[in-house]
Amino acid sequence: MEVRVFELTLVSAKDLENVRSVFRDRVRVYAKVSLGDNPRTKKRTRKDKRGQTNPVWNFKATYIIGKNTVASHDIKLLIRFYCPRTGRVSEIGEASVSLKELFDRFSSLPQGEDSAKANYPVKFCGNECSQGEVCLTFKFGDVFDFVPPSVDWRKLCLDGTIFVLKVGALCLSLTLLVKENKFNDVPIDAAAEVARLASDILSQIKEICESRGVFVVVD
Repeated sequence: MEVRVFELTLVSAKDLENVRSVFRDRVRVYAKVSLGDNPRTKKRTRKDKRGQTNPVWNFKATYIIGKNTVASHDIKLLIRFYCPRTGRVSEIGEASVSLKELFDRFSSLPQGEDSAKANYPVKFCGNECSQGEVCLTFKFGDVFDFVPPSVDWRKLCLDGTIFVLKVGALCLSLTLLVKENKFNDVPIDAAAEVARLASDILSQIKEICESRGVFVVVD
């Protein structure tokens, strides 16, 4: 599959609506970024605690997108802004722009510039009236062939089976020792081996999740 890397930096926003009617100086804005409404592409910034209605994040997000994703206006970069309040979260507004528009802007950069910068209006729930704007930078990489990383499922299943058996043996040993009040004879080496196996399995699972989920191919 032919794909390219899309790198985005959500720099800041300014002049956002203050949704707090009380404690209006306690606005803590964060944003959620996604490609369309695809839940696998959603990423969230930290809460800005200083800028109030002019938050700054410099939040970076990276996606692998299909080569043809930038050929039409169907898939959009969607940025939604929120402010947490007591017992609830208020949505401030959203900004959206198609990946094609971003790609066209990036493609028209003068030679020597490797990233584009743009500001887009923040609107509330499809309302045509804007309240503030968001600033972002972005760039697109060259097209390359994407090959999903292989997973050694046999090794993972074998390690998991061994882990379950050793946990069972350890639990049985501990049960017998407790019944005989021999707490000084706890098999430390066996417990350490179980912990090592658990760590190894978790590392393999983490590697699989990262390889399959951090970069999401969008067609």
